[in-house]
Amino acid sequence: MYQLIPSEELRRARAEFPHYEICVLHDDAGIPEVTAVLKPPYQGIGLAVLVCAASVSELVHTLRTAPKAKLPRRDPNRRYWPRPWELRPRPQ
Repeated sequence: MYQLIPSEELRRARAEFPHYEICVLHDDAGIPEVTAVLKPPYQGIGLAVLVCAASVSELVHTLRTAPKAKLPRRDPNRRYWPRPWELRPRPQ
């Protein structure tokens, strides 16, 4: 079962963690499980890709206390802009 109108708690969680797709699902017995899946543009930066919890408040607590992603570091072997002498037209 999937709720079409999310609860206020779920809307606040989605607003606080916009890089995750958060939803509440229920099994056949009606027991809820909250999942957060990291959206593709944010994958590969060190955040958990899948987080599951029994309630929205437990999920929010888990995401708040999770280690933060590190800042990307510059690759010393890659040029990010051309050198000035590379911009000058070459004589033919």
